[in-house]
Amino acid sequence: MKSYLEKHHRVIGLAGSLVAFVVAVIYLVVVPEDLSKADWIQETILLYGHSLCWILLSGASITWSIKRKNRWSVFLAYAALAVYVIFMSTLLITKLV
Repeated sequence: MKSYLEKHHRVIGLAGSLVAFVVAVIYLVVVPEDLSKADWIQETILLYGHSLCWILLSGASITWSIKRKNRWSVFLAYAALAVYVIFMSTLLITKLV
């Protein structure tokens, strides 16, 4: 599997980037149902956090497709993870309050 990914990294990276971008656009429309308990910063995180995570993943995928081993793809992937953790934490906090 690893050799297949290395051989076709451009096509797979571009396809992954496109899928992640489409998911990001979808999550701009899909919003958590109850934002009434959230203050303005929590509301902003809940509205745009998930989309930002997918956009960062799209960027990581496209930079990986250009050059397999580069620092930008790793940085963008870790940034997406951090944004996702913040998004999920905020979602849980607003659900529990």
